[in-house]
Amino acid sequence: MNQRDRLALVQSAVENYYDDVYRFCRYYTGNEEDAYDIAQEVFLRFLKYADSCGHRNLKGYLIMIARNLCCDYFRSLSVQRENTFSLDAAENIADYAAKQHTGHGRTIEDCDSELFLRELLQSVPQEQREAVILRIHDGLKFREIARITGCSVSTAKSRFRLGIAGIKKKMGVGNGGYYG
Repeated sequence: MNQRDRLALVQSAVENYYDDVYRFCRYYTGNEEDAYDIAQEVFLRFLKYADSCGHRNLKGYLIMIARNLCCDYFRSLSVQRENTFSLDAAENIADYAAKQHTGHGRTIEDCDSELFLRELLQSVPQEQREAVILRIHDGLKFREIARITGCSVSTAKSRFRLGIAGIKKKMGVGNGGYYG
């Protein structure tokens, strides 16, 4: 692949999937600035290795790169595997939510709901949180989640179900409900 074709492929990927990659990084890290940096790095890596990209699902491939970079991010910060919700993260989420809905009359209740959702996601282990985000927020199939996270399809399903059960428990809700 020549340089011009590679740049065109990366530009197309950025136009079509940047928001999805950024959003994933944002949920994963809980930090707007770090999510921005990681999303940029995803596309730089994609540019560097575009020739070897043999994936039919480009979005899934980009999310897989983002996941790996987010894991590296947590390793480099020596953050425990199950990080806790902080006031800084709450402020970042509120700022992000306000930016995403400018002109729509955001209310305190809307921000509280988003903060509560973020706190619920942070209350489950990383692998479960990842499965829940990829399934519900990004709408990926369990097969794609398994490929991105490097596990079997049944493990991806199990992580999702356990994550949902953990969130429901934290909310005080019974067992029935959404399993994708």
